[in-house]
Amino acid sequence: MQTLHQSAVEPEEPGVSNLEVRLGREKKARLAAETLVEKKSEEIYEAGKELEDLLSGAVKMLTDVLAIARPELFQKAAKIQRWARQIAPKLKVERPWELDLAAMLYPLGAISLPDDLAMKYVLCEPMDAEEKREVDECSQTAYELISNMPRMQGVAEAVLYSRKGYDGSGHPQNGIQGDKIPQNARILKVLIDLADRSMGSGATRSDGFMAMASRKQEYDLDILKVAYIALLEGESQDEDKQTSLTLSPAMLKAGDILLKDVVDKNKGLLLAAGSELSDLSIKRLQAMVIERRVKDKFSVQRR
Repeated sequence: MQTLHQSAVEPEEPGVSNLEVRLGREKKARLAAETLVEKKSEEIYEAGKELEDLLSGAVKMLTDVLAIARPELFQKAAKIQRWARQIAPKLKVERPWELDLAAMLYPLGAISLPDDLAMKYVLCEPMDAEEKREVDECSQTAYELISNMPRMQGVAEAVLYSRKGYDGSGHPQNGIQGDKIPQNARILKVLIDLADRSMGSGATRSDGFMAMASRKQEYDLDILKVAYIALLEGESQDEDKQTSLTLSPAMLKAGDILLKDVVDKNKGLLLAAGSELSDLSIKRLQAMVIERRVKDKFSVQRR
């Protein structure tokens, strides 16, 4: 009678050693493991791609809402996003995609502002304490919207602290200052303030930097220096490549930059000088011309 031990041993093929049998088993096990890993990797990739597609769709929806509800702020955000892409490599930003999205989504909270206050914010007009508080709280509103999305916590934090001064001033008032503020937020602080202070007919980035110099304690000086060098040189190069044109809405192109404010018959601002036109804003101008709300010619710069 065979013992239990003997029955558990597989019969050896003639001329095959125990070592060869063991190596054969290990090879089969390794192949099975590799097949399983490959299958799981494919499943993870598909799940990740599905999540990425979902995230891209959600971000596009938010930017579309911003473009429709607050087109002036959408255009300003597009400008800041371009600037962020210029300086991010020079600052060795760890997650440039987070900076890219934060630059585009930072004004999201302004959708909740009353129209008159939103326009004051766009034009950087003087505000009383209560109005300033409402504007400051926009970053908290945007944070709450963005942080509910997967993989977007870093983006949300950059937006939340984008109005926070390096010296601890600004919103949120929580004692955080200096390098404890996320790097992407420190970058946005410089770029948003530059956009605000270089807006309007005849204003330049140089004017913006001069205004910021008197409040340099609010900025990370390393970031401010990089932005100053990169964006002032860029402004000079842009001017060399641009042509001034006066065009009807049908001749406008996405990327054209308004040289003069677009106002309605009541002198209400519709689009500010310095705004970069998008396909959506061009369609909006075309509709307003048809409705005879604005003049039918627009002064723009084009590369």
